[in-house]
Amino acid sequence: FSSPLSLSLSLTCSSSCSDIFFTSSSTHIPPSLPPSLPPSLFKDELWRIQEKLECYFGSLVGSNVYITPAGSQGLPPHYDDVEVFILQLEGEKHWRLYHPTVPLAREYSVESEDRIGRPAHEFTLKPGDFLYFPRGTIHQADTPPGLAHSTHVTISTYQNNSWGDFLLDTISGLVFDTAKEDLEFRAGIPRQLLLQVDATAVATRLSAFLRTLADRLEGTKELLSADMKKDFVMNRLPPYCMGDRAELSVPGGPLPRLDSTVRLQFKDHTVLTVGPDQDQSDETQEKMVYIYHSLKNRRETHMMGNEDTESHGLRFPLSHLDALKQIWGHSAIPVKDLRLTTNEEKENLVLSLWTECLIQVL
Repeated sequence: FSSPLSLSLSLTCSSSCSDIFFTSSSTHIPPSLPPSLPPSLFKDELWRIQEKLECYFGSLVGSNVYITPAGSQGLPPHYDDVEVFILQLEGEKHWRLYHPTVPLAREYSVESEDRIGRPAHEFTLKPGDFLYFPRGTIHQADTPPGLAHSTHVTISTYQNNSWGDFLLDTISGLVFDTAKEDLEFRAGIPRQLLLQVDATAVATRLSAFLRTLADRLEGTKELLSADMKKDFVMNRLPPYCMGDRAELSVPGGPLPRLDSTVRLQFKDHTVLTVGPDQDQSDETQEKMVYIYHSLKNRRETHMMGNEDTESHGLRFPLSHLDALKQIWGHSAIPVKDLRLTTNEEKENLVLSLWTECLIQVL
């Protein structure tokens, strides 16, 4: 994502569009609804769009709907820490976009008019028009006078989803593994190091440690994700479906057996990661394979980040990793061909996945 995009879509907007929302600032919020509930909870169309985009990007996708009165502006010039997609639903919205002062910004910030200069792009969106601009793009929008109101939906993604974030997520696991094998990483830091002001000597030492980590990383096949993978799956939308969602919670079809051929399903709603066994102490922790999925997630908790948000999934010994990669990497695979030592292990693995509705028997 590097530059703004504006185009027109063929779209029919009904008068019910204005029922869906809440947002921030100058927007009208239905008095009976708390402002924290996501629009996708009330509009199946938004649920479907956001769920597909979360599969496509591999990142959380949020939405807000803004209803702005004529002759008014909700927010001053600012930039966001997300990739922004705008779809105009009703009325018109006058937009001004400016060159970023912080390209691919990692946080929200208001910018003063005297700093941003003249707009790089200026236009008015009408119903059916679609606009994209990258993180860090400074923007402001207002509803022209003489109209009833303007309604648009903002869909956003890629918050805290940069290479820097991924490094922060994985480096701790790499250090943990290296320290178990490398005596230098377990050595105590020099006396009174934390009291020193000059960091030159420390930086030289840390550079050597980072080179060791880089060398180790070159041959690593499994990275330990501390939080990103799990947080994404826990807080994303469940698969879009109509009806009672039984297919997402109750396994169907025949039980998998040794002579069965199985296929992974809901792959885009599942992550596989390696991590330390959380049931053991730090001294004895062994690696485990964790599978997290979003089949049982609830629309009302999408991106809420509540402490009581529940994770759903399975864990297996590290010895099962190759077999799981076989299932993930093939369109279909015979159970007997899984790379596990015993037939009992093969049957137990596929039965566990089937129970979670993650595979089907062909």
